[in-house]
Amino acid sequence: MEGLGVLLVVVAVFLANLPALREQWHGDRAGFIKTIWLLGLYFLYIGLGLAILFLLRPPAGTSESKALLLTGFVLGFVLYGGLTLMRVVPRYREPPDWLMYFGIADIVLLGATLACLAAYLRA
Repeated sequence: MEGLGVLLVVVAVFLANLPALREQWHGDRAGFIKTIWLLGLYFLYIGLGLAILFLLRPPAGTSESKALLLTGFVLGFVLYGGLTLMRVVPRYREPPDWLMYFGIADIVLLGATLACLAAYLRA
């Protein structure tokens, strides 16, 4: 029953955003199409992360810390993809400059992601 509630919320959010999507389609068609393509690429990127997750999954009976490290790796992988997506997708308001160029956000995300992967492979 909880899954139905989540589905209803997702459908409600989609329906609430339809007028804005329609307005964007009419006002900036090229930007809208580019956004859809980049979103599709991001979904492929997430699929790659899930494939890595299934390839590296720990065998049954291993410690919970390995699962936590693998979760940290996949979360960092997905968040770094989101950061990269935010930089290339057309937008109408500029995010802060420190997010738009390689800097502390990249170092923190890549460092945490690679540290989780290294600790997972070592453990």
